[in-house]
Amino acid sequence: EILIGLVGSEMCIRDRKTFIKFILSACMLSLLLSIFAFCSKNEEIETDNSNNNTTNTEDTISFDDKEILIAYFSRANYVPEGTDGVSGATNKAGNTQTVAYYIEQQIGGDIFEIIPERNYPVSHSDCSAIAQQEVKDNARPALASHVENMKKYSIVFVGFPIWVYREPMAVLTFLEEYDFKGKTVIPFCTSMAVGIEQSMDDFRNTIPDANIKQGLRLGYTLSGDWKVEIDNWLNELEDK
Repeated sequence: EILIGLVGSEMCIRDRKTFIKFILSACMLSLLLSIFAFCSKNEEIETDNSNNNTTNTEDTISFDDKEILIAYFSRANYVPEGTDGVSGATNKAGNTQTVAYYIEQQIGGDIFEIIPERNYPVSHSDCSAIAQQEVKDNARPALASHVENMKKYSIVFVGFPIWVYREPMAVLTFLEEYDFKGKTVIPFCTSMAVGIEQSMDDFRNTIPDANIKQGLRLGYTLSGDWKVEIDNWLNELEDK
């Protein structure tokens, strides 16, 4: 009986050792699988990040061999010669027009002036009062000028002075008059201190089917290296 007991005890000990080995092996296998899964996940994350860091070529454009329209709103033609006209936040009448023609010199295209049916006063206070009321009324001032064949243009620049922290309401009239679906629209503005951010939101809300690129804001005096600013902006749009 003693012998049988010893043999039984030895078998139990062996079974326990085998069981422990099995448990350890299972733990090691589980650990290895976890490490492998973690490494694979990290590799996927790094791949995704590397893709995010690459340039999205679809987000860049080319001005070569494209039909380009450079539309602008300006009070240059309403202000008597020699007058330093003031329009809302934009101090000198005609600077938006100057920018439009400079862009045309750099990349080509057709120039178009957005002309409202009404004239805006030269007086800063009078013009500002009208601009503020138009914003309050969410007005769409009637236009006297119209693009003959908007369909042919694939790229449309739209320039304006900042009035009451945004584009003049006549610019919204222009945007709502045409179908911009699939077209590339590029805003630019002149301003004393206000940025172009509000206008960018207005453009996105007004013509949601257009491909709207980041616009450019220039100081109202067009002092300093304003031409260099435009050149750099145009190059960034083309990813040069």
